[in-house]
Amino acid sequence: MSSNDDQGRLPPPEKHSLALREDERFRDPLEALTSNLADDPTLGELIAFRQGRPNLKEAARMSRQFDHEAHRVAYADDRHPHAATIAASMELAALLLDSLVCAWPADSLDEVDAKLALADGRGPYGTDQEPDYIASLDSKTARRIRIMRAAFDVGQLSVPPAPAAPGLADSNLSSWPRLRYDLRDLLPIRGGEPVLATSPDMWIAFASSGPKFGRLRERVVRMFETAERLFDLARANEGDKSRELRLAAEGARILAYINACQALIWPARSKADLEEKRAVARIINDRACRPDPLHMQAIVRHMVDEAIWVHRRLGLHDGALVEVDWIEIV
Repeated sequence: MSSNDDQGRLPPPEKHSLALREDERFRDPLEALTSNLADDPTLGELIAFRQGRPNLKEAARMSRQFDHEAHRVAYADDRHPHAATIAASMELAALLLDSLVCAWPADSLDEVDAKLALADGRGPYGTDQEPDYIASLDSKTARRIRIMRAAFDVGQLSVPPAPAAPGLADSNLSSWPRLRYDLRDLLPIRGGEPVLATSPDMWIAFASSGPKFGRLRERVVRMFETAERLFDLARANEGDKSRELRLAAEGARILAYINACQALIWPARSKADLEEKRAVARIINDRACRPDPLHMQAIVRHMVDEAIWVHRRLGLHDGALVEVDWIEIV
């Protein structure tokens, strides 16, 4: 990124359901997704939640956009007095969107493309190496890469190939698509001074907000209990009723992991909040021996690793950070 290469604003998004307007305050996307659900949802509400399809492609695009803009804010020549807080706030927003993309099942190619594109844009997800390349990673870095790969995994799906190679008579080769959904082409890294879509005060306020951690912990516990009970009932029934119960059980389990990510991404503002966050981490650790999808276990571990860096940017000392002795199932 070069401060002498100011390419202006990022290109406008193709879809606008998550886009920000100047008169809006940015809202926690996980809170927005789950706010209509009661703390003790009905079977129909859980089925509707599971069958809903959030726009993961837009979530991936916004995550990458916030991540890029956070770096522009942090390293701008004419830095805002609260640049560290603004950048950390944007990174918090990006991680919340990452959680949504990772946690939602890959029901179609749209979800698959969003996961793969964001994984490629987020870091060391694997690149072509020479045959005689010898890996030289320390154990901590190798663990982070392993967990990131697991968190963005799309499952054992047969994914159709990317766009075909150009033919002899084809032109416009400089913009020939490499993937069905390519965030590198859609949102190239921008140099120059940061261009905020909304006021810096909004991001400062967002960084100082946060959920009620006790309520999130209670919901995580209740949703795991609900999911296990519904899976048992689904096995005891047949036909359409079994399918409905399984859909509701999957919805409850997704909701539990989303709320766990939400609790562990947001920084603790008090000792009580910190204890609630640690309790959520223990609950997820205890799920290691359960038949939950492996990528869901990886999501929470990955978000804890990434959130620590954001929390330090906010000025939190090590005693306020949640570091977990994870069961190494991932």
